Amino acid sequence: MPEAVRPDHGFAVQNEAQYRPVPAIGDQYVTVSGAAGTARLACHASRPLGAPRDGGERLVVVVHGALRDSDRYLALARDAAQRSGSRALIVAPQFLADVDAGAGAGLPDGALYWDVEGWKGGYPALGPAALSSFSALDGLLDQLARPGEPPPGKGPAVVIIGNSAGGQFVNRYAAVGRGPDALAERGIRVRFIIANPSTYLYFGRERPVAAGGAQVNRWRYGFDDAPEYVGIGPRAALARYLARDVTIVLGEQDTGHAALLLEVSPPAMAQGANRLERGIHYDRHVRGLARAARLGMGHRLIKLAGVGHAAGDVLAAAQTREIMFG
Repeated sequence: MPEAVRPDHGFAVQNEAQYRPVPAIGDQYVTVSGAAGTARLACHASRPLGAPRDGGERLVVVVHGALRDSDRYLALARDAAQRSGSRALIVAPQFLADVDAGAGAGLPDGALYWDVEGWKGGYPALGPAALSSFSALDGLLDQLARPGEPPPGKGPAVVIIGNSAGGQFVNRYAAVGRGPDALAERGIRVRFIIANPSTYLYFGRERPVAAGGAQVNRWRYGFDDAPEYVGIGPRAALARYLARDVTIVLGEQDTGHAALLLEVSPPAMAQGANRLERGIHYDRHVRGLARAARLGMGHRLIKLAGVGHAAGDVLAAAQTREIMFG
């Protein structure tokens, strides 16, 4: 297994909170299985996951940032839903880390946990079963997504959104995740919203900014040394990514060159100087590849005026809420 990226990429400004135990561990769970075994993915959710659900209900999966604070992301998404008049079921999976074992009574029995950085890129969990974080999301979608919700023609039944580190996760999952293909076979459409990630997964070796070094195309920036879950190369992943309903949301004020948890390694800097610039470059990269391959795409890029990096501002923005709940 390739070693999960952590020590070699660095941040402009470190946030030591991500290496401390989370204050709250999810009180609900989804049991997920794979070749490596069976374990539980901790979650926070707007309603009990085992309770009966009404028809015409959307599933919104909101992926936390680097601090793994899924309770806060659930609260932000619930507020956004209330503003939009939506009754969607909101689930915030929690990709716990080894450092969370020091939280209160420790990790619950059977709860999956990863390296602090490993969950972002689909790497296998450290325990209790070596399941990819992408595989864990596959299992969540398989169990919670329901066909025909909402009725055909009224938007996708499932929306997956992440901001910052969560945006990195959603970007990679949109390209290589298997769960949405399985849902498509059941008539369930999925929308991906990628907000303000520090870096993106590129489908070729060219970058908008000249950068040297063998690491520039290493996973999570490119496909070299990708974890076992990925299983496909850049060409197949590009075709999958272009075929999916993807929106990139960027805060127009997320322009700091020395921002908190902005990755500043050579592979990251090859994508641009800050998060806004990197998002614009990436959208151009993907559209260029689509034209060259003569493949269609229905992707969108939205820039939020007056918004920076804060997840609360991103989720509360009318444009974001429209694509989440409209």
